[in-house]
Amino acid sequence: MPPFDLKGCDITNQPKVYEVIIIGNGPSAICLSFLLSGYRPYYNGLPHSVPFLEEKLKGLKGKSVVESDLYDLAQGLEGRSLNPVAVLFDHMLHPDADHGALNPSLLTWVYDRQHEIPHLVLGKWSPGGSWQQMDGNLQTISISNWMELPSLPLQKWLNKKKTSVSEKNRKDNRATVADVRNYYCDFLKEKNIYKNFRNGYLVSSVQKVLDTCEGIDCESGEAMPCCQNVKADHKFLWEVRGHKVDTKRRDGQEPFPHEDFCFQSNSVVLATGTTDLPNRLGTTGENLPYVVHSLKAFEQMITKKEIASDSDPVVVVGAGLSAADAILMALENDISVAHVFRVSPNDSSLVFKKLPLSMYPEYHRVYSLMKGKEVNDLYKPYSRHQVEDLQKDNKVLIKCLKNSCNISTLNTSLAVVLIGAKPNLAFLPQEGKYLGTIEKQSIDSKHNPIQVDPFSYEAIKEPGMYAMGPLMGDNFVRFAIGGSLGITNHLIMKAQGK
Repeated sequence: MPPFDLKGCDITNQPKVYEVIIIGNGPSAICLSFLLSGYRPYYNGLPHSVPFLEEKLKGLKGKSVVESDLYDLAQGLEGRSLNPVAVLFDHMLHPDADHGALNPSLLTWVYDRQHEIPHLVLGKWSPGGSWQQMDGNLQTISISNWMELPSLPLQKWLNKKKTSVSEKNRKDNRATVADVRNYYCDFLKEKNIYKNFRNGYLVSSVQKVLDTCEGIDCESGEAMPCCQNVKADHKFLWEVRGHKVDTKRRDGQEPFPHEDFCFQSNSVVLATGTTDLPNRLGTTGENLPYVVHSLKAFEQMITKKEIASDSDPVVVVGAGLSAADAILMALENDISVAHVFRVSPNDSSLVFKKLPLSMYPEYHRVYSLMKGKEVNDLYKPYSRHQVEDLQKDNKVLIKCLKNSCNISTLNTSLAVVLIGAKPNLAFLPQEGKYLGTIEKQSIDSKHNPIQVDPFSYEAIKEPGMYAMGPLMGDNFVRFAIGGSLGITNHLIMKAQGK
């Protein structure tokens, strides 16, 4: 565990101390802000297919779920998350969702200002997090009601707004990315929680500071002397530093930095998501101008006509949904694709095998192309191949994994590398590696999530720090928001001395 920093905050005025600072402003952070703003969930009496859960909820007798024993409520429940509170929250918000049901929520939400917990939400982009950086025309993977936040049904919002969702999309119950991100922004306004959000705030440092400062000299701006008699159990605060940025950049690059900021809080929540740093191949030439690592960058090149139907083929590397989106985007614009992926098209780990054909025909089209069941003159698969070298003359060398002596050369106009991503936790000591299940390794949602208490979401190795959403392995909104229930419950219990 990193040591305390003995410095105070060295800005002109001593910063206001918040109870909680949330880093990240995606759907999980929005949901947490919703609960911290004084909204309380109560069981509304509707039946549930799990009898013991229904009985436990009836036993609350008007007590708010967030002030209840979550351990007891979550016992015995099953779901598609490894985090028990996320499963519990999902059972209450989307009863029987795993069986295809669209049942109404078991929760009624009541606002009480007396329950408000002072907090800030710091986000690099506009509210919605990474949803703000995606192609708005894409459809969501999850069905629309799984993207929603508590107390505002997404389908109801779509109908009210008369959005761009087509009749086809309404039938398969999938919204567009543009609709979802607009819904998240509207949620803040409808629930009157926008005041807690600071958009365009890029965090560069999070560290513990001893709560010892007398204050700041208003004339000199220098920190006034701190207590020299520091005890091991002295109270500490979290100091969050960074700079304000321009949120209007849409070129896929980091936003422009402006003035610095500094806040302090008793607790800090990591809700950054895991898409900030694209994974890299690690081969030579990966920084050449014709190599990109994001779907957005590829989309922008098509829009600007930098890549067109008369260009050399685009090499797409990867076998996930982002790679599939790039392939679909290319084919829609009559751009030839050479698709390079390491696994066999029959590999059981491929995500396409888990998607129902009726709901995801576009992804199954790509899967058919990968397997050779569908043929398209604009598409050529290179299964069981890996990129060996990216050369300056726009040539990509690929090696067959079945026969390492077999090296092929692909002429390309652009190489689009989409092989996953990881979180950017550079603002933490040791980049947060000490927080993981496996120490000294980078945090990874699949292989090395932040190790937390499963009910409070508090980091095992850093009391007062919490993590939620994809950092916990919950990559789908439906489960990512579960951390808001666990964290709020723990903060309430701590305040009550329990």
